[in-house]
Amino acid sequence: MSNFFTEFFASYGRFLVFIHIVSAVIWIGGMIVVKFVVAPSVAKIQDVKLRLSRTLEIMQRLLNFAMLFMILLAITGTFMSLGVDFKHSSPSLYILVHIKEAVWTLMALNFIYIYRKRNSAERQFVSGDDEGAAESIFTISKYLLPLNIFLGFVAIYFGVILRGL
Repeated sequence: MSNFFTEFFASYGRFLVFIHIVSAVIWIGGMIVVKFVVAPSVAKIQDVKLRLSRTLEIMQRLLNFAMLFMILLAITGTFMSLGVDFKHSSPSLYILVHIKEAVWTLMALNFIYIYRKRNSAERQFVSGDDEGAAESIFTISKYLLPLNIFLGFVAIYFGVILRGL
C-alpha cells in the first residue's frame, strides 16, 4: 500500500500540494475575512434581528463552504504524508507530520464546535432569544475563529518546514 502512495505522489505531487495549499488558503482565509472584514461591517447594522439573521447566514455559508476544503486538506495531507514516506526518510520530520496532524485535528474539532454553536445560536434566534443567540455568536467571533486562525498559521508554518523551504 505504501508503494501506491509513493508512486501516486511521484506522479501527482505538484497537483496534491497545489490543492492542499489552495484548500488551506480558502479555509483560513475565509475565517480571516469573516472575522476582520465581514463581522465589523455587519456589527454596524442597527436592527438587532437583521444583524443576527445576516450573521447566522454568513456563518452558515462559510462553514458549509469550508467543510469541502477541510475534506480536501485531509485527503491531500494523507496522500502527501504517505507519499513522501517521512517515516523512513526523516524521523524528525515524521514527528512534525504528526504534530501538524494534531494541529489540524484541533482545528477540525474546533470547527465542529463552531458549527454546533452556530446552529444553537440559530435555534435561540428562531425561538426569540436574541440575547442568547448574540452571546453564542460573540463567543464564536471573539474566541473560536481567532483560535482556528492562529492554529491555521501554525499548521501552514509546519507545512513550509515539511516542504523543505
